[in-house]
Amino acid sequence: MALSIPAHPLEAPHSERWLGAPPPASPPCRGSALVVDDSPSDRLLLTTMLRHEGFHIREAADGAAALVSFIADPPDIVFMDILMAGMDGCEATKQIKSLSNVSFVPIIILTALINKNALMRCTEAGADDFLTKPFNPQVLRARIVAVERMRDLQRTITTRRYALAELLERRREEQILAERVWNRAVTNRNVSMEQLSLAQRPATVFNGDLVLTQHLPDGGLRILLGDFTGHGLAAAIGALPVADAFHATARKGVDDTRVLAEINHKLHQILPPDRFLAACLISISGNGEELRWWNGGMPSVWLRNASGLHELASHALPLGILAELATREIPQRIRIQREDRLLVMSDGLLEACNAQGQMFEDAGFCEILDGWAYGEPILPVLLTALDAHSAGSTQADDIAILEIPLNDKLFATLDQESNPTSGSSWQWSLTLEDDRLANQPSLITALRPLGLLESIEMHAGVLETIVTELYSNALEHGILGLDSALKATPEGFDSYYRERERRLTTAGDGRLTLTLTYDAEAPGHCVRIRVTDSGRGFCDAEVFALPQDAMRPWGRGIAMVRDLCESLTYTNYGTEVEAVYRW
Repeated sequence: MALSIPAHPLEAPHSERWLGAPPPASPPCRGSALVVDDSPSDRLLLTTMLRHEGFHIREAADGAAALVSFIADPPDIVFMDILMAGMDGCEATKQIKSLSNVSFVPIIILTALINKNALMRCTEAGADDFLTKPFNPQVLRARIVAVERMRDLQRTITTRRYALAELLERRREEQILAERVWNRAVTNRNVSMEQLSLAQRPATVFNGDLVLTQHLPDGGLRILLGDFTGHGLAAAIGALPVADAFHATARKGVDDTRVLAEINHKLHQILPPDRFLAACLISISGNGEELRWWNGGMPSVWLRNASGLHELASHALPLGILAELATREIPQRIRIQREDRLLVMSDGLLEACNAQGQMFEDAGFCEILDGWAYGEPILPVLLTALDAHSAGSTQADDIAILEIPLNDKLFATLDQESNPTSGSSWQWSLTLEDDRLANQPSLITALRPLGLLESIEMHAGVLETIVTELYSNALEHGILGLDSALKATPEGFDSYYRERERRLTTAGDGRLTLTLTYDAEAPGHCVRIRVTDSGRGFCDAEVFALPQDAMRPWGRGIAMVRDLCESLTYTNYGTEVEAVYRW
């Protein structure tokens, strides 16, 4: 009697192979599968089925061995028997799920009996599906497709979650960097802030609405309140050239029209077409009798005097949109008196919404404005109403509110500064090394306690600008070795300041010495500013002799220093520079 050996149910009959039939095409690889079962026959049957489904197979005879295999090389899917000697399937499932962390690995439980308690324990341990014995190829395929769909969805969600977390972290870092740039390079040169009432409410990490103040030669005060499109680092980068031009031209007494033209030119060169600066520029004369104002795209400024409220409405385009300002959009003039008050704001105040979506402009602002009594502050009442209005709602934009009291206290400070005594000659020097290089010194803060500011106070703003430019140039190009050509595009500005922060944290030895010498005996008054750095110098020192390129968005800072100073001289391959400022 002939012995009949049946073919394996998942293999082609022997007769077909003997007849020369081609073997079936191999299925595409679906990853690796870990089969955990203490029954060798069940493992053999399941692994054979899984190979036909396109899996690479690893086997384990118990829960402990499954953990070792998983730790060594996590599979794409796990098939886990419940009842095994030692560590059972439920415990092994629980530990594998804890090991897989955020990477989703589906686990299909293998069971011969429908035990509700056991199934519940496995579900609580983290099992994703169940497969009953004996195994059915069609049911197995359906279970695999279901958990693979679940796995791929979970991995997509995890990938996107990580991408979102990375994006949010990058944005947080940008906000921190922007705040640092804003505080150290933009607002630290402001004057008379203690005489003004300013309230700022940031929508994110810091408030990007720009507030600048500087004295005029006649003892008056120039103020700029601006609102950049965009927030964070983009706004901070745009604010740097604005602050430089504002402070330098105010101390020189440059008229308002030329100041606006210079700021507009700088912004048009560096900002992309969809970015601009809505701004309000206010200049108060030293005698307190005239107010010059220009409003480009900002909410109306309100003047409260003895005769009532006067609206100084927007009459010009924001800065940075056009290459040149329209000739008809010139600053306006109005007479003022002591005890008058000004209210200047960004549009974040008027557009602040309550929980019902109603803007503050339509829900209380006008009533507060109409009730503003002559000689009384409006800011405290305004903030109280704003807080009540915005309670329970998320702020969408930065808010800046500036109230300017035109009183004797404000102008007494300016009058006192208008005729400083010349004093005697002096020299001041400061050396910074290593991690202290990032802390650029404030000239006014350093000289005032020493009594050295008295002789130069009327020109301290201009000198601060000159020191800032020379210090930054020596630090960034001399010590850190940064290339200004990175600033050729708006994106390059971002890369430049990111690289600057990185090199500041990783820089090794470095030294920078700043020396100021005031010569009271020279014709007029003379301050020599000398900066020496320990860098390697510049490969092309002749670059400082090149004319300024009006179309180039970088290199304008040193050009501005040239215009402000009597002379500017670089020596020793750019590692030493001396500026002579005379008045």
